[in-house]
Amino acid sequence: MSVVVSGVGAALPATAVENDAFADLGVSDAWILDRTGVRRRYHLQPGERLVELAAAAATQALDDAGIGASDVDFVVAATSTPDRLSPGLAPVIGHLIGAGSPGAVDVNGACTGFLYALDYAVSRVSHGSADRVLVVGADAMSRPVLFGDGAGAVLVEAQRGAVCDACVPFLSFGSAAEYADALYVDHDDKAVRMDGAQVYASAVEAMTDEIESALATHDITQDDVDLLVCHQANSRILKAVVRQLGFSPERAASYVDQFGNTSAASIPLALRKAQDDGRLKRGHTVVLGAFGAGFTWGAGVIGWKACRHA
Repeated sequence: MSVVVSGVGAALPATAVENDAFADLGVSDAWILDRTGVRRRYHLQPGERLVELAAAAATQALDDAGIGASDVDFVVAATSTPDRLSPGLAPVIGHLIGAGSPGAVDVNGACTGFLYALDYAVSRVSHGSADRVLVVGADAMSRPVLFGDGAGAVLVEAQRGAVCDACVPFLSFGSAAEYADALYVDHDDKAVRMDGAQVYASAVEAMTDEIESALATHDITQDDVDLLVCHQANSRILKAVVRQLGFSPERAASYVDQFGNTSAASIPLALRKAQDDGRLKRGHTVVLGAFGAGFTWGAGVIGWKACRHA
């Protein structure tokens, strides 16, 4: 048995916010674009719920996989901005999509959260405790200028009839809490506070090292990789990671200009966009990387919709 991502979905709020909307804050379109690569992001409006975006992304992922909601065994939601402190997003997502009574849990790993949730899903499927696990990354981070709101989802399931240890997704993680004050959100005002220079340097180094380690552990060369998808924080970080890894820019997903930084939603949003653009196809090998508050980081290798050796 191998474990694959069999479907992907994405959802964005209806309201697009261009850089010009922040002119009153003393930052221009050119300033934001030069420093972050962001042209627009999408914001939830008062009364709109993040969980509804998450459910829409989840439904799209199931449709993409050709799987009914009643066949989902477990829902894992990566978020640091749930609509309520409790309950979390995951059980409500399961209810909204009509999944019955699946196991459900939220994971708060900031911008690395989607990879932690994906790792949990892979573990359950590979150990036989679940056949299909829905993994959702969703965040509403629209308070700061650089961030946007959105949701993305993938379905992880067993692919039976093919015994291939190399195609069980491999993910690894790290953390450095001594830098916690360089990127954090307080309970009181929910604003993101960041030491931009420290975050940039640490993100580039950590993602580069972790991705290189994942490739070496999985005995995969760059020629085996069809697409590199890192957390869409900003274009400078993405370009630096691609450059240090030695990848060609054409083999790296970069959609931060269209969505902004959507935290835990950014990787699945990029995966769906890459599939829609024809850059991600059945049997492809995908390398993932993420970095977020904590500091936390992670990287991994997944097969897209089929065992890459099939």
